[in-house]
Amino acid sequence: MDLSKKTIRSKHPCSSGFRWFMKNTPQGADYQYLIDTLLAEGRVTDACWLVDQFGPLKNKLAIDNLDSDAVVAASDLVIAGNLHSDTVLRVAGALHVHGSVRVGGDIHIQGDLFVDGNLSCSGAIVVEGAVRVGWGIDAAGKFRCDGDVRAGWSINCENSIHAGGTMSVGQDIVCADALDCRKSVRAGGDISVENNLTTGEGIIAKGEITGGMHIKADWGIQAGTSISAKGSIMAGESIVAAQDIRCGGGFGVFAGTRVMRDFWPDNAIVCAAQRPQELHSGHWVEPHYA
Repeated sequence: MDLSKKTIRSKHPCSSGFRWFMKNTPQGADYQYLIDTLLAEGRVTDACWLVDQFGPLKNKLAIDNLDSDAVVAASDLVIAGNLHSDTVLRVAGALHVHGSVRVGGDIHIQGDLFVDGNLSCSGAIVVEGAVRVGWGIDAAGKFRCDGDVRAGWSINCENSIHAGGTMSVGQDIVCADALDCRKSVRAGGDISVENNLTTGEGIIAKGEITGGMHIKADWGIQAGTSISAKGSIMAGESIVAAQDIRCGGGFGVFAGTRVMRDFWPDNAIVCAAQRPQELHSGHWVEPHYA
């Protein structure tokens, strides 16, 4: 796709960027060529602005390995090996990397993000599609995915996590702020969240579930060991833990918030090694009866 002076001007560019365009490509230029030229001159912000304005191309770009100061692509991108960017990674379409990804700044993918190896980001991660990572995910900034999130190993985020779909992780989920998931969260290990842990469906962990404030699930909550929060623990249905269920001082444990009281014995069970002291709703059962 060629971008002409008239097309660029219609998007109301900044004066500095438009002067650069008129000086270097007064007759217009190919979309991706223009992005590459901007990156070669260190104008990363202008290259990202182009992608924001004109979106993805329909074609797919395939590369063996990619190691650059910045990576900005106007189409779907497939990397046979590893991808490394010192600053930003911005893809207008989908990105599939058969190796690992390491980025020194922010990541923004408008489609799906599939990484067969490890995903490491020193900034924020925004993915408008789904995320599927074969190994682990490490993010220093906020992590937002509008679709499902799947990781074979652990997710370690030093900021907040938002998932528009299901989160399924083979090992631990560690979040240094709030975790908000519109569907369910499943972990093969522990789930540790420093702020609120909120899901639109259920929470299941083979290890322990800990929350720095409230834990809230519209369906049920189940842990292979213990469930603990410094605030309240709230579930629309059942709350089950092999060990303890503990809320914060002055708060409570609430099960069956979406179930009629008559149906609590079937659909709002509370079961743990011992009855929670601050249990306010739900049907308590001894472990050998659960």
